Amino acid sequence: MNRNPQQRRTPEQIRAGNKRLGLILLVIAAVFFMGVVIKQWWLSTH
Repeated sequence: MNRNPQQRRTPEQIRAGNKRLGLILLVIAAVFFMGVVIKQWWLSTH
């Protein structure tokens, strides 16, 4: 999987990457949830 083994990723870099990935997933989940809520509200009011 790792193409260049000579370039070691430090635990700090891995943690930063994981945090960024988690944030992206959280944003996607929030947007999806908001979309569902807005759709339900839209259907109930119209």
